[in-house]
Amino acid sequence: MLEIIFAAAAFVGSLIYFNKKTLKSKSIWKAIGLSILIILAAIALFVLTGSRFMSIIIVSTTICSVYISTLYREMLTRIHKRQQQLLKQREG
Repeated sequence: MLEIIFAAAAFVGSLIYFNKKTLKSKSIWKAIGLSILIILAAIALFVLTGSRFMSIIIVSTTICSVYISTLYREMLTRIHKRQQQLLKQREG
């Protein structure tokens, strides 16, 4: 039950944080690689602590997934705006 509360808090907190922050600096592939490294580090920490704190993996995976999805959404929004500008230039 405690893991669900931590996961929900991490999800809401990371949504608020990443939606306020602009994430244009990293490419999507670097962000995916960084997220994989963070999740692997969380798994290693979980194993080193004697497999007691499952929240370590759940919270880090939740935060990384929100980060990747926010970055991907911003990338798609920029592509859509660029396509709209090119369409306006063609028409007029």
